[in-house]
Amino acid sequence: MILLYLKRRKLSNNITNNQSKKLNTLTLSGLIIGPILGSGLILLPPLLYNMVGNFSLIVWAIILVLGFIFALIFGKLAILYPGDGGVSLATKEAMGKKYQLLTSFYLICAVFFGPVAVLIIAAQFIQPYFPNIPLEILGFLTYIITYILLLTKIDFLGKLMLIVSSAITLIFLISSINIILNINEFHFNLPTISIQEFGHSLIIVFWSIVGWEVIGNYSKEVKETKTLTNAVKLSAIIISLVYILTTLAICFGEFTKDEEFKLVWIIEPIFKEFSNVILASVSTILCVGTLILFVGGVARLISSLKLNSYTSKHLKNNTPIGALNFLSMIYIITLILVYFDFLSLENLVAFADGFFIANAIIGLITAIILFDKGFLKTSAIILTFLFGVILLFSNIFILCVIIALFVFTYLKKSYN
Repeated sequence: MILLYLKRRKLSNNITNNQSKKLNTLTLSGLIIGPILGSGLILLPPLLYNMVGNFSLIVWAIILVLGFIFALIFGKLAILYPGDGGVSLATKEAMGKKYQLLTSFYLICAVFFGPVAVLIIAAQFIQPYFPNIPLEILGFLTYIITYILLLTKIDFLGKLMLIVSSAITLIFLISSINIILNINEFHFNLPTISIQEFGHSLIIVFWSIVGWEVIGNYSKEVKETKTLTNAVKLSAIIISLVYILTTLAICFGEFTKDEEFKLVWIIEPIFKEFSNVILASVSTILCVGTLILFVGGVARLISSLKLNSYTSKHLKNNTPIGALNFLSMIYIITLILVYFDFLSLENLVAFADGFFIANAIIGLITAIILFDKGFLKTSAIILTFLFGVILLFSNIFILCVIIALFVFTYLKKSYN
């Protein structure tokens, strides 16, 4: 009897400890906000403004509304079918094993290219402080930091990202509000742009909502299902607010119009001579956060597919070490290709975006099949159409690969 009691108590303690190590609403939000803002916040607002001027307000309004609904849809799918496989588990239920593999392959392909683009972006911001080191080496060193962080316990990672996400969010919110409050006159001139420019703008800004697809891969790490729902809503609101205020500050702030806009101008009025150092630090942290979300999420996806015994290996803290090492080898190879100019940053972003959108479309079709009639089902139908249109502006080579893979999957006999 005493032995049985001790065993039960030990089991109860283990369950309690495991629960305490899981993510809560705030720590999961920390894991979401920083990574999804990530390189997008650093790269996109100034890039889009330099392309289409004040028309960027319209583009951002469209993409942020789509992004908020997109987040709610994928959050609900993750709740309905929790597990390391993320939304692909819902796709398996709705469309069968072969479409689960297809959407998983699209996401894995996107993460072959996307993280390396993020590494290069981070390296560009820190290279002025290490001028003799090539971008690719700096990118590799940044990935080493990411890899080490990915080996830590998920609850520690969530708390760490909550702290840095909060600090970075406050920096941009306060800086943007300061710019807006000091505007003497509002001048709003909306430029005329072509359909091609508009479509190209949308596909570039799509990068800002990439990330919601992999939230489901962390669904086993949360304490309860409402944690995921609350974290998605809170994160989506904060992310939208940061982008809106930053864009308003860029469009209406009293900056010089004689040269291309630089993001450092947003924080200069408050941080003065420390602005460049702060921006370089923030850029690196945000990029590492993005890598943690994507690489960690897709490593969990790969391990859940049980492709072979190695990629299915886990550490004691549930880190999918086999899949993580597999992805790491891919990134090293891709960085080498960038170093020898076989790939460029533009190529990497274009390739990743195409696969991300293809993966998102399958996820949305999954939602259409599984959801009952209502707002989210109707929204999924609309988003499927809109994302399909945006996909048409993708890199033609990647578009052909996406279509070929879909046709191959459609014609292939179903898996058991």
